[in-house]
Amino acid sequence: MESSDFLFIGNQFTADFVNTRKTIKGERTELLTSWEELTRWLEQAGKAHVVTGSGDALPEEERADLLRRIIAFRGKLEQAFAAIEDERTLPAPFVASLNDELSGYRSYCQLDATESGVAAVRHYDVSQLPALFLEEAALFFASFKPDNLKKCENETCILHFYDTSRNQQRRWCSMDRCGNRMKANQHYHRRKSGS
Repeated sequence: MESSDFLFIGNQFTADFVNTRKTIKGERTELLTSWEELTRWLEQAGKAHVVTGSGDALPEEERADLLRRIIAFRGKLEQAFAAIEDERTLPAPFVASLNDELSGYRSYCQLDATESGVAAVRHYDVSQLPALFLEEAALFFASFKPDNLKKCENETCILHFYDTSRNQQRRWCSMDRCGNRMKANQHYHRRKSGS
């Protein structure tokens, strides 16, 4: 896969994580097909630096189990996103499940030097990698506005985004992917019905 296969259009880590499955030629396609793809996605998402240790040092079975748990959590996130988009509230069973899963992991905070000074950054041992996704989701849901979490209005698209536009009127995952396609389709049908 080329690096352009991953989409970062969600305006937020958790939304971009949910978007690691997308529709390609009408088929729902998994983008995180291996540990290496997960590692590449984390690098492109700007989170690889918070993971300590090497995944290569873990037994293959443990890497496969970690990937399976991360993908399973993404499925729960997709369901929570759908419920939020329908009901405009965070489902209580999802919150309980997230809290239960969080209690089984550990991470630690350290000071990291940045260009602008020092920042407190939470780090995760590679064996605790699911905690990164769980904690990012918890932080997102602690401050999000339910009305701003949206699914692309293209019926065939499964991508989500957190609308940070000034007037919260964003309708599509991106203009290049779906917006232009939908506008061209609407224009075609207007012209066809007008003739």
